[in-house]
Amino acid sequence: MNKSVTTDFRPMTRGHNFVVQSDGGNAKALVILPPFADEMNKSRHIISQFMRQATALGYSCILMDHFGTGDSEGDLSEASLALWQADLTLLVEQLAADGYRQLSFLAIRFGAIQLLDLLNQSNLALPVKHVMFWHPIFELKKFWQQFFRVKIAEQMALGEKLSQKELEQQLVDGEVIEIAGYPISPTFYASTYEGDFTLPGGLTGINPLISWFEVSQMTTPGANVQKYLSQLQQSCPVNFKMVAEAPFWNTTELASADTLLNASVQQLVQQDV
Repeated sequence: MNKSVTTDFRPMTRGHNFVVQSDGGNAKALVILPPFADEMNKSRHIISQFMRQATALGYSCILMDHFGTGDSEGDLSEASLALWQADLTLLVEQLAADGYRQLSFLAIRFGAIQLLDLLNQSNLALPVKHVMFWHPIFELKKFWQQFFRVKIAEQMALGEKLSQKELEQQLVDGEVIEIAGYPISPTFYASTYEGDFTLPGGLTGINPLISWFEVSQMTTPGANVQKYLSQLQQSCPVNFKMVAEAPFWNTTELASADTLLNASVQQLVQQDV
């Protein structure tokens, strides 16, 4: 990457969060909201490639590890969605103070849930020009269902039966559940249900350009995707595209996503014309 990349620990609501930031050379900031837990580990190399390519187009890309994740301070068991939202709001305030005048988001998987909550409940210090989704999750119930399956599969491998209902009850009873090495606390679990994930919600008020790239080998969107796409399209113009890639966030080995990257970069180029 020709443009400079810096790493720093930015002061946030309850500590210092680790931030990777590139310098695109102008006032356009692009904040990346990553997927959750191990999905982020399998996506980080793809995100790094996107940051390099977007930076070459003049975007300053910002990737922040949330409190309790990655190299940031704190433990995940002490985190909450409200805390992460407060940190993102503060990050945008810091970017405005740094001289940025325009804001875009790339929301990946769980990052889409976070973005909806952020836009529905926060007044951001910068105008949002563009929102890009990569295979977004808009339904919290679906997110937890997929994540709990990891724990259920772990227990099945040990010859033990476990249901999602039992896991949810353990959290309600105050227990911390470890899933694939990540401690999920009752506080964090409950905080996700306190978010506002109304769609299109805050997107209608800011009226940004919206791009949605759905990673699938199918040529047409499934019923669930079509439902949320229709909700968005009722209020916002959406550039929707099916991208034939492997689900890189969930593959056994690290996978490439060249088609997705090319489509995303092309969209950035087109919107700046």
